[in-house]
Amino acid sequence: MKFTYRSGQRPLDGYTIKRGVGQGGFGEVYFAVSDGGKEAALKLLRGHSDVELRGVANCLNMKHPNLVHVYDLKVDEHGDKWLVMEYVLGESMASVLNRHPHGVPLNLAKEWFAALARAVGYLHDRGVVHRDLKPANIFIEAGTLKVGDYGLCKSISVSQKQTRTVGTVHYMAPEVSTGNYSQRIDIYACGVLLHELLTGKVPFDGESDGEILMKHLTATPDLTLVPEAFQPILAKALDKNPLRRYASMAEMAKAVDVAMDLLAPAEGVPVAAVAAVSTGPSKAVPVAHRHAPTPPPQMAAPVVAAVTLPVQPVAAVLPPPLPRPGVSDATPLPKARPITWKDRAVGNLGAVVFAPVIAALGLIPYALVTGSDWHALGKTFLVTTAAAWAMLIGTGAARSGSDDSWGRRLRLGVLGMAVGAVAFWLDGWTMPATAHDGVFPTAVRYLLYFGGVLAAGRWWKATARDRKERFSLFPVVAAGFWSAVLLFLWPWESGGAAGGVIPLVVASIAVQAVSPWTPAVAANQPKKLRLRGL
Repeated sequence: MKFTYRSGQRPLDGYTIKRGVGQGGFGEVYFAVSDGGKEAALKLLRGHSDVELRGVANCLNMKHPNLVHVYDLKVDEHGDKWLVMEYVLGESMASVLNRHPHGVPLNLAKEWFAALARAVGYLHDRGVVHRDLKPANIFIEAGTLKVGDYGLCKSISVSQKQTRTVGTVHYMAPEVSTGNYSQRIDIYACGVLLHELLTGKVPFDGESDGEILMKHLTATPDLTLVPEAFQPILAKALDKNPLRRYASMAEMAKAVDVAMDLLAPAEGVPVAAVAAVSTGPSKAVPVAHRHAPTPPPQMAAPVVAAVTLPVQPVAAVLPPPLPRPGVSDATPLPKARPITWKDRAVGNLGAVVFAPVIAALGLIPYALVTGSDWHALGKTFLVTTAAAWAMLIGTGAARSGSDDSWGRRLRLGVLGMAVGAVAFWLDGWTMPATAHDGVFPTAVRYLLYFGGVLAAGRWWKATARDRKERFSLFPVVAAGFWSAVLLFLWPWESGGAAGGVIPLVVASIAVQAVSPWTPAVAANQPKKLRLRGL
C-alpha cells in the first residue's frame, strides 16, 4: 500500500506524520502527532466537491461519545484538504466479525447496536446522513463503540436528490441506485449490521457487485438463520420501500432491545472476556467463559473494561459463541442454504446487465491494434453483447457437470441464429438478399455461422456457478476454434472474418467474468475455527 507521504514529513503545518494507516475512495488516513504531542488522525481528501466539503464542515462541532471526533478542516500549501480527527486506539468491528463467523454473543450485540443507534440517531437529529455505515468504519476502543468516517456525511433533506452513488455494496439500500434517498438508507445499513452481528453474515452476498446490487433491488432476505424474535425487526429494516422501514433509529433500537430481553437467559447473561495482548513472545490466554448471576433489581450489571498497556493497544478477545441448548460440541454445523432457482435467476440477471461493460473493455485491445473507426467498432460491440447474452440465456442455470444435451444445444443454436440476424441487420443488409456466388443467401450464411458456433460449444461449462475456475482459457480457445472451423459459412461479401470471430471470442471472455462463481471446497480440507489473537 503506497501512501503519498512518508513518516517524518509535515504536509500540514503543526503535525508530523508517523505512518499511513489506511486508504479508500475518499482519500488517505495517517497517524500523526501535533507539535504539542497530541495524537491525531489526518485524512487527506481527494476529489471532493464544494458541496461535500460543506457537509464536512457541518460535522466539525458534533460531539458524541460514540462518534469519532472531527477536530478541524485544514488546507495545506498545495491546496489539498485535510481532516484532523481523533485517533482511535482500537480494532474495527470488521476484525471482530472476522474472528466470529457465526456472530458475536447476544450481550455484545445488544450493547454495540445500542451504541450504534445512539451515534447514528445523533447524526440524524442534526440533519446528517452517514451514507457509508459498515463494520470497517466502526471501532471498539476500550470497550466503547465509535462510529468513524462520518466526516464525509452530507446534510440531507427527505426530498433532496443526490447525483452520486455512495456506500459499500453489501450495506447499500435499494434507493441509493436512483439517487433519491434520506436518512433511512442508514436504517437499512443498520439492519444489515444487526444481521451480521447475530449471524456473522450479511443478508445479501454474491460473486460480483452486480449480483449483490440486484439482490438488494429484487430479492427477499433469508432470515432463517436469525433468532425468531429478530426476524420481524430485520424484515422491516430491510424493506425495499424506505417508507415502510423504521422512522428513526430510536424506534429500531427500542424494538431490538425488547427482542434482546426476550432472548436473555433466565438466570444470567454471558460475560464477555477481555484479554490484553502480551508484549512478549507468549500469547494472552482468554478468561474462561462464565455466567454471571442476574444482578438484583436497581443494581447495575457489572461492566467489563479493557486494559490499556503503555506500549501496545489492548485487543479485546471475545469468547466463542455460546452453544445452543440441547446441541453438543460434536453436533455438525448446519449446511449452507442450497442455491435456489430464484438465486440463480437473480445472479444471471446481474450477469446480463454487466456483460456489455466487459464486452466494451474486451474490445479495447482490438480497437488499438486495428485502428477501427467508431462506426465499425460500435457494430462489433453490439454483436459481441448479443453473443454474450445468447450464451448466458442459452445456458440458463446449468451446472458444470451437466451432461451434453441436444435440447440445450438446440436452444443455443437458435439464439446464435438470432445473433446472426442482428449482425446481418447491422451490416446494412435487408431481406431478401442473396450471395454473389449463388450458393446460399447471405442472410442464411449469417444465421448458420453464429448459430453453428453457439450450438457447437459447451458454453454452460463457462457460465456454471460451480465451474472449477472463475476464468479459464479453454472456452476462449473453443470460441476461436469453432469460429475458424465454420468460416466456410461466413458471408465474405460482407467483409473480413474478424466481424464474426472477434465478437465470439470476446463474448466467451465476458460471460466468464460476469457469471456468478462459487469455489469448490476440497473434500479433505479440515474444518477449523481459529480465532485471531488466541
